[in-house]
Amino acid sequence: MIFASKFTRLNEDFLNKKLDERNEQNAFRRLRLPSGATDFCSNDYLGIVTNGWIERSLNFRAAAHGSTGSRLLVGNYPLIEETEKALASFHQAAAGLIFNSGYDANLGLLSSIPRRGDTVLYDYLSHASIRDGVRLSFARSFSFGHNDTTDLEMKLAGAKAAGGNIFVVTESVFSMDGDEAPLKEISSLCRRYEAHLLVDEAHATGVIGEKGEGLAQSLGLQDECLARIHTFGKALGCHGAIVLGSARLRDWLINFSRAFIYTTALPPSSIAAIRASYEIFPAMHAEREWLRQLIDRFQQASLRYGRLESRTPIQGVVVPGNEEVKQLAEQLQSAGLDVRPILYPTVPLGGERLRIVLHAFNSADDLAALIGLLR
Repeated sequence: MIFASKFTRLNEDFLNKKLDERNEQNAFRRLRLPSGATDFCSNDYLGIVTNGWIERSLNFRAAAHGSTGSRLLVGNYPLIEETEKALASFHQAAAGLIFNSGYDANLGLLSSIPRRGDTVLYDYLSHASIRDGVRLSFARSFSFGHNDTTDLEMKLAGAKAAGGNIFVVTESVFSMDGDEAPLKEISSLCRRYEAHLLVDEAHATGVIGEKGEGLAQSLGLQDECLARIHTFGKALGCHGAIVLGSARLRDWLINFSRAFIYTTALPPSSIAAIRASYEIFPAMHAEREWLRQLIDRFQQASLRYGRLESRTPIQGVVVPGNEEVKQLAEQLQSAGLDVRPILYPTVPLGGERLRIVLHAFNSADDLAALIGLLR
């Protein structure tokens, strides 16, 4: 036991340098438990988790908590295939394949679809799961300026000249800035340059569209996308994600997506929760309308800090410097408001911010208290 302790200490020295750098940058990450403060930070946009709506809908119906294996072995079952068909129908797609998380979906899709000789163009502010998936493929990859269709067209022209398939990847609603991609313009460019469009709808699902169907579908662009990724862990209050597209795309992922093939399937209890959420959120019109009102009030408020323009629940208040933004977050937390700072290197240097998330369960008084402390 003594030997093991010394061995561990000696052999973990290589971890210290980078951890020390994080401490020096005031960017060291720690886990924390919920404080019971007013929630301005979670992704529970519609309040499905906060209000326990899935649990009430399930009414304690029994469902297995284990799937016992991957779906290609023993982990496939009727409920998961029925759910994939139901979700594909709701999102007006030919087929869908459920992954264990939004991260797995992006990783599995983008590591398997682009091949050597192809080119992937992705928005500069794309989520880490998109970047990691692209990195695992053997394709060339380049970022284009955030929501910059001029830069995208220039890179599309270069990719066209290089040959191979071209893939354009973007989020519909960006997780840190809360802004929306110009999907109509991007889709038009993809048609012009014969590129395949892939859209991550993680932060739009449940929130954007008349029924929360997502940005691409609300714009009538669902048939312009090779793939759409809808995540269940944000507004829907569940876990997992689905990749939507053609039946041929589904077959491809089943055969070549390592993130799907080599993992234990989600259990029936998780799939039952997803089905319940899809029975709940499309009808939450009042909650989406109240969210829009809160967003308008926050955008119109006079603040002493720079604010990002956003029509979504994600609102960014830019406070440059890790130390400065952490101090402001601590002041808000001391006042009973759960607002978290987003630090460099998660966001670019100088772009440190409060990531404020508005929810359908936040009251007018909650918002007034927040705005009052930011004035």
